[in-house]
Amino acid sequence: MNLKDRKTQQVVIFLIILIVVLILFFRFPYSANKEKVDRLRSRRDSLQIEVQKAEAARIRLPEMQEKIARLEVEWERAREMLPKEKEIPSLIQQISNSGTKAGVSFLLFRPSTVTQKINYSEIPVQIKVTCGYHQLGKFISNVGNLARIVNVPSIKVKVGKDRSCEAELRTLTYTVAKGKGVQSGASSRR
Repeated sequence: MNLKDRKTQQVVIFLIILIVVLILFFRFPYSANKEKVDRLRSRRDSLQIEVQKAEAARIRLPEMQEKIARLEVEWERAREMLPKEKEIPSLIQQISNSGTKAGVSFLLFRPSTVTQKINYSEIPVQIKVTCGYHQLGKFISNVGNLARIVNVPSIKVKVGKDRSCEAELRTLTYTVAKGKGVQSGASSRR
């Protein structure tokens, strides 16, 4: 190779210019674009993960809609068991009728102050009855079988005359708190 030859000098200059251009290309535009490409690949990977999650949710959608429908039916049943404020007199009448059917004589029937809870209200009712032991059991069974929730947390029984007993019962009934409830979650998206 003769460096004094004009063709050789042109080739060497061309190679030097090419190397400088390549160095400048890889130093500035390529490295900036490489960072951008890496960011875009990372973004693409995260979007693919989100798409997979959305696809899995779409596949589970009918199952979840069925579950929501079942829960709404259960909620409606529970709401029937928890009367609204205006339905309390009829519930008290049902308790009274349960006692009459069982052959219980009421001595005291006194609803107490309503206790507010987070999602519901408790209404305590003090009941004092006189009856036979088996009649008391039937009365408590009748109260337990009402369509509404009535809890009997405490009973005090005293022996009376002629094989009778006198019982003091503390009952609790419940109502849905005002403004509380479950909104329908099933949507008709397709």
